[in-house]
Amino acid sequence: MNAMTNTLVLGASQASGVQWGTIIVTLITFLVLLALLKKFAWGPLKEVMDKRERDINKDIDDAEQAKLNAQKLEEQNKQTLKETQDEVHKILEDAKVQARQQHEEIINEANVRANGMIETAQNEINSQKERAIADINNQVSDLSVLIASKVLQKEISDQDQKELVAKYLKEAGDK
Repeated sequence: MNAMTNTLVLGASQASGVQWGTIIVTLITFLVLLALLKKFAWGPLKEVMDKRERDINKDIDDAEQAKLNAQKLEEQNKQTLKETQDEVHKILEDAKVQARQQHEEIINEANVRANGMIETAQNEINSQKERAIADINNQVSDLSVLIASKVLQKEISDQDQKELVAKYLKEAGDK
């Protein structure tokens, strides 16, 4: 029974000698199997793997390009933001300067108006004062003539009266 087990286990019915026919057939079968595997399995599999590698490399390149574009856009956005901030600052400064100018113009205009009103009021006052003085002078001259006529009991002409009043006023004004 031992001999039979050895024969089945080792796969040889004869205990001695190499079977060259079996080795050659096995070798040819192995080579044919390798050729078939290369043609139908490894070739398409390698082709799929190469295509996948190209796609992955393309995706990596696209991602790097997108990153560069994003960085450029970020820089542009920063520059635009800075320019906008500078422009806003300039507009605010211009508005402040314009507000100051308008403030000064309004104050100057108010001062001019006030000075004009003061001058007009002073002219009006002087005019009223001159009218009042003229009225007083006329009343004084009338009274003087009345008094003089009563004192002299004589009537003086209007022309003489005016000359006398002017003379006395001139003398009174010189003093």
